[in-house]
Amino acid sequence: MRKILILTLSILLFSHPSARAKMAMTIHSGQARTNSEQARTDSGQAQTDSGQARTDDVKPEEKEISAFDYEAMALLSVDLNPNENPDEVISLLEPYKDSENNQSFIFYSSLGLAYKNKGRFKEAIAAYVRSLELEPDEPAVQYYLGIAYYKNNELPKALRYFLKSSEQKPDHSGAKEWIDKLTKELDICKVPDISNLKMVFNKKINVNRQKPDRESRIRIYNTLNGGRIQVLSVKDKIYSYGIDSDTKKPVDYIIIDTDGDGRFEKVINSKGKFGVPAWAYNPK
Repeated sequence: MRKILILTLSILLFSHPSARAKMAMTIHSGQARTNSEQARTDSGQAQTDSGQARTDDVKPEEKEISAFDYEAMALLSVDLNPNENPDEVISLLEPYKDSENNQSFIFYSSLGLAYKNKGRFKEAIAAYVRSLELEPDEPAVQYYLGIAYYKNNELPKALRYFLKSSEQKPDHSGAKEWIDKLTKELDICKVPDISNLKMVFNKKINVNRQKPDRESRIRIYNTLNGGRIQVLSVKDKIYSYGIDSDTKKPVDYIIIDTDGDGRFEKVINSKGKFGVPAWAYNPK
């Protein structure tokens, strides 16, 4: 089966114009060398043929790999199966992972899966991040990136991507299980202590789009470990915290007190839409 796949890739590659051009150059180079040997008695002609041969020999090495070639390799890696044969997939794709011209989403998602299955989680993260740069809303890659972050002991980032994946595909039971697991491990529902933190931002905002708020306010506090906490409130009623492991937008996740009991039981990602809960809303 593998021989058939390799043969298929070879057919695809050599049917491409760039590959045919390379083959023509190689044939021409070989012919030039033959002519050079036949014409050794004529020194002037031999030097001309030799120079031409050297020029032709260099050209194929300078030829860039095309987008077609990257996509063909990506499809072959899928057929090889990154779950069953991660070593072979890595051997096929890894030499080309840093190419600026490589725009294949399948290439990087397949390489990320192979890395993950080999326990090379930092490399898996880099490959998955690159694939999401090409296709930002792909739930499967978001899900596997969440696993890679978890295995790399980056739990807040793991939760962020499980939430993103769940938003794209709400019926995915695996994402829900991971969210429940991380909610407990990170103690998400616990109210963060901001009493000793420095406030760096304080501004009125309009959260409720249907009716104007009497006072909706966002306050931002920097944490001691380089993160931040965003606090949303109506007057003295805090209804939401945004938790972030760094100071770059967006926050990792948002917790919401939906009923005013002091428990922030609802967890959403940073792109989730929500208004002021009814218990906190205070219209004019």
